[in-house]
Amino acid sequence: MSSTADDATRGRAPLSVAFLIDRWQAERGGAERALVDFARRLEERGCEVHAIGARGPTPGTPTAGRFHAVRARGLSRATRERDLADAMLARAEELGVDCTVGVRHLPRVDVLWAHGGTHAETLRALGKPGRGRHRAFLDLERRAAEGGARRIVCVADGVREEFERWYPSSASRLVVVPNGVDLARFTPDARGAARADLSRATGWPDDAPLVTFVGDPADAKGLGLLQDALALLRDRPWRLLAAGPRDAGRWTRRARRIGLGEDRFRCVERLDGLALAAGADLLALPSRRDPCPLVVLEALAAGTPVALSDRVGNRDAIANEDAGVVVPTVTDAAAWATALADRLDRVASRTRPGPDRERVRDGVRDRSVEKWWKRLEQVVRETAESVRTHPQRP
Repeated sequence: MSSTADDATRGRAPLSVAFLIDRWQAERGGAERALVDFARRLEERGCEVHAIGARGPTPGTPTAGRFHAVRARGLSRATRERDLADAMLARAEELGVDCTVGVRHLPRVDVLWAHGGTHAETLRALGKPGRGRHRAFLDLERRAAEGGARRIVCVADGVREEFERWYPSSASRLVVVPNGVDLARFTPDARGAARADLSRATGWPDDAPLVTFVGDPADAKGLGLLQDALALLRDRPWRLLAAGPRDAGRWTRRARRIGLGEDRFRCVERLDGLALAAGADLLALPSRRDPCPLVVLEALAAGTPVALSDRVGNRDAIANEDAGVVVPTVTDAAAWATALADRLDRVASRTRPGPDRERVRDGVRDRSVEKWWKRLEQVVRETAESVRTHPQRP
């Protein structure tokens, strides 16, 4: 019997869930898109879905659930962040939902989806001080980790280890649910059309290996290091397409300063995820901090190899040599140039075989989005039942 049918048998109303998130905008990709897709799955399963945030969907774009806008007040950024958290929770209480799912910093929530890992570790990895709004984030995170969150969903084992290290009392409430990928949509068969889409978007001919970089903030994800590494390989044919950075002009100017013109580098804010995943020859992420980027899973599912730093949490999805390489540095452009040269040679060489795109998929074959959604739904339902039987937080 399904969970929805089980609720009906017990005379209960359908499960109601509220997602608490800064922006309920699937078009942004990444975590936003993933949560909207999961919410749509819950709706299909008979659940009542709400989304509470500061910004709602762009008019005319598909979404899920009913969106409730809240406003943050305060003179400082830190005060507004705290007020936004309180406003979200107050609206969820007004709605009387069975379970709240937090995707931002909150002092209390039923399920905290820690897709970015701990803020404490992020600041440490990026060398940033815990001042201003970051101090507010750290305080909210500590309150949630030390008892305010009933369950904390970690997207990778590394995230679980972070919480245990920074907040030891959270250990019993941590659950690892690895992110999944749509294996039916992201396939090597999409490569031809995706390659054509990227060629049209950039105006580049399909005559050189194409490296993609996807994500924001671009500094933390290593776009500068990637530009520097590829600049050392000017004598080779390649092109670099960066998608996601909010300041495209800044990165274009930087590329020009190191001798990379428009024939080598383009930066755009947004492109179709399937085109980026399937149309490239290599996805490169020299990230200083990246717990579990969905773009890595999407590229591998589409048969596109990846080059990742050892700070990328889902690097374990590189199952064999065809699937890519992990570069153990986030500072050495020469080391990255060496690794990239080898991967580019595999694409451009007439004597070395290119990557077997079906083998590239090996590390994600067991990470379907259906399996991911099912496990997330299980956590949400179990937590909602705990709320019903034990209203007071432990």
